[in-house]
Amino acid sequence: MAVFQLPTKLCDELNKMCANFWWGQVERERKIHWHRWSILTQAKKVGGMGFQDLKAFNLAMLAKQGWRLLQNQDSLVFKCLKARYFPRCTFLEAVNSPNSSFIWKSIMAAQPVLKKGCYWRVGDGSSIRVMTERWIPYHPTNKILVHPVKEEWEWRVSELIDPDLR
Repeated sequence: MAVFQLPTKLCDELNKMCANFWWGQVERERKIHWHRWSILTQAKKVGGMGFQDLKAFNLAMLAKQGWRLLQNQDSLVFKCLKARYFPRCTFLEAVNSPNSSFIWKSIMAAQPVLKKGCYWRVGDGSSIRVMTERWIPYHPTNKILVHPVKEEWEWRVSELIDPDLR
């Protein structure tokens, strides 16, 4: 689960087996379902039972691999994957190709999860593009919402700082 994306049908069947065990179903005998499965998979603190939805758990494990690629750029795995699949961009800008390996396709399936939750910590701001990167904390999109003129697309955050304040 940490390296390969499980098929949706397999996840659904495993969830069904877990639900049947919980509800006490034996062969064709039907028991009372006190709550929907979607409620049982919620956290205990919000009224669920804390069961894992296997598809979401699988995506979380794959997103962890993507996070490792973002954080450990000196690792051999990162260097190999970068050379093969995204030599001219970052991992978050990489796209899936039809002839890629199943491992890469699995990691790319979790890339939207990472994109949704990642944003820059500004630091000196020299590598952050003002208009296209997610860098504004405590904002719903973490991005600037106005459409800039053409020359503003490549501005860096460090260029916004007054030189007298440096």
